Amino acid sequence: MAQYSVLIDLDRLKDLNTGLGQVAEFFGNEISRLKDDAFKFTLLVPGKFKGYFGDNVDYEIVSLKRRFFPSLCKKYDLWYTIHQDSAYFPSDKKTPFILTINDLNFLGEKSPAKARKRLGQLQKKVNRADVITVISKFTESVVRENLNVGNIPVQVIYCGVKVKTFENVQKPTFAPDGDLLFSVGVVRMKKNYHVLIDFMQRLPDNYKLIIAGNKAGHYSEELEQKIAALGLKDRILLPGLISEEDKFWMYNNCRAVLFPSKFEGMGFPPVEAMRFGKPVFASTWSSIPEVSEDKAYYWETFDPNEMSRLFLQKIDTFYRDPSLPGILKQHSMKFTWEENVKTYIELFKKILAK
Repeated sequence: MAQYSVLIDLDRLKDLNTGLGQVAEFFGNEISRLKDDAFKFTLLVPGKFKGYFGDNVDYEIVSLKRRFFPSLCKKYDLWYTIHQDSAYFPSDKKTPFILTINDLNFLGEKSPAKARKRLGQLQKKVNRADVITVISKFTESVVRENLNVGNIPVQVIYCGVKVKTFENVQKPTFAPDGDLLFSVGVVRMKKNYHVLIDFMQRLPDNYKLIIAGNKAGHYSEELEQKIAALGLKDRILLPGLISEEDKFWMYNNCRAVLFPSKFEGMGFPPVEAMRFGKPVFASTWSSIPEVSEDKAYYWETFDPNEMSRLFLQKIDTFYRDPSLPGILKQHSMKFTWEENVKTYIELFKKILAK
């Protein structure tokens, strides 16, 4: 039986410490384990990742030729790119093209002029797509509001969520003693971490907060200056990027995960926390309530007095009920890479059958 050749664009493996880098890795792991005689998968990857996912898939290395002269490159029966900012495209305009739009966060981060430019660039990719997939209903609503999708089908397919596990992990050197609270994600304004500083000032001294993630830029400097000015350097720590082992330890040992972010296409940390049975305190913005549903505690306001009041009330409630961690773990299992890839396979077959 003839196989359909499918290209999966995983160029974001070059940034494994980002959310998209993790998505690329987990999607690649799952697709490479798949046994389906209908498909032959080729993964578009940076050179050092050739062979990374084993021999059950083929590889194409990202190249200037593929980027600027795709018509001179190998053709495939179907092309899927996992994010909207990829610079790589099929060899011809007849190849069915699936585009995932993860978010339009730049609308809240860039100046109006830069946002319009980004929208224009993305609109060209939308015009080329046969199907658009999005990672939440919230993202779908933002896409439809800001882009002209016309008659192009838009399908919501949630990402899987997975945290790498390890044996005998040691306590990270950056983690102080006390009741640890954990936030993880790139340290940028959109994550809204600054509201946690005044919040922490109102909690008992036994609570310590770790905000982990890439902290290059002025925002992290402003956070650390305010932390120092309020005398909280021993209670709020920004260690920068942390290892997967340290992340695993933090999820295992923290008392709660804090997620005050304002802009999320889906938002992985709340689901990751729930996988470990840990309570989540989050904002009501963007996709977070859609994904976490009633399993998180929500800050309706960023007033530090209200935030601390809710936290102290609900953290006590949570740890008095031994059934709640199991409920959170069960909810988190709605979001697996196995289910994500299964849904994409169904979509591939539907498009190729036309």
